[in-house]
Amino acid sequence: MAIVLSALYSTLSISQTLYPTSLVESLKDSDQDGVIDARDLCANTPAGIAVDNTGCPFTKLEYYNFNFDVQFDTASYKLKQDAYGELDNLALFLQLQPRTKLLIEGHTDNTGPSRINLLLSKQRAIAVSSALISNFGINKNRIKTFGYGQERPIASNDTEQGRLLNRRVSGEIVIPFLAPDALNQTVSQSLHLSNQVTIAFGRNRYNIKAEYRSTLEAINRLLRDHPDTLVIIEGYTDNTGSKAYNRALSLERANMVADIINSFSPIAPDRIKTIGYGQDFPIASNQTPEGRIMNRRAEISIMKRFKAAQEVAIPKWTIWSVDQLEKE
Repeated sequence: MAIVLSALYSTLSISQTLYPTSLVESLKDSDQDGVIDARDLCANTPAGIAVDNTGCPFTKLEYYNFNFDVQFDTASYKLKQDAYGELDNLALFLQLQPRTKLLIEGHTDNTGPSRINLLLSKQRAIAVSSALISNFGINKNRIKTFGYGQERPIASNDTEQGRLLNRRVSGEIVIPFLAPDALNQTVSQSLHLSNQVTIAFGRNRYNIKAEYRSTLEAINRLLRDHPDTLVIIEGYTDNTGSKAYNRALSLERANMVADIINSFSPIAPDRIKTIGYGQDFPIASNQTPEGRIMNRRAEISIMKRFKAAQEVAIPKWTIWSVDQLEKE
């Protein structure tokens, strides 16, 4: 029995290959990346590199924001029906990234008085915010709205097409920034605790006290050292005076903080965002002097543009299907 088995083994050992040379050659994988040469669009891939089904390395893409632009009719802040599809994608993105916040910026063309355009731009931002909150269930605390009027055009206002592009709402996604230990100690401690710095003001004043200048200089340095950061400056007042006066005063306070930060070294305008809430959102009772002092403030939040990394398959030319390969 042993002799028979030996003979059979010997016969198989010296027999010809079971597959024709042409077939073996067609299944060859020269760089051993798991994709045969006939399908491999990226030859000689280094060992250990992850590849897609075309043999090409995965590409890591980085992105900072979810670009969206919603256009409006002249003098209108009503959302067009086709905007909801884009907002649906944005809402899904926000739901998948619960740590993020959304900054919505409204803009206008230069038709009409600048004062009216400033209000209109804010209303446009609020329209988008309201749709995200009511139609898509996004938490209102994750959204901040800004109105810039006609101050930040992206096209010429001399043509109808340019004006159409300027009547828009755009925005970006941000996350809280964690201050490094090397930052000015006062700023670092504040940011580690609440990601926020508070500046106090005198009654009916918007000038910055000298004691805050070192803190604001440190924030300027942070912005220069970390180009993916930005600041949101929110001004507030107590309830002394009219609502209109307090709204204007609160914005003056926010803008003054921005001017001081910018005075140490110029920072790009889109990295310093200001807003005034007037006497809304008090943090203490306005019935006492102590409470009113606490409410006369500006809050500076340091944020970081959202940056996600994702490996995606980017074919070098095209993806061949099995049917296409068999036809060739």
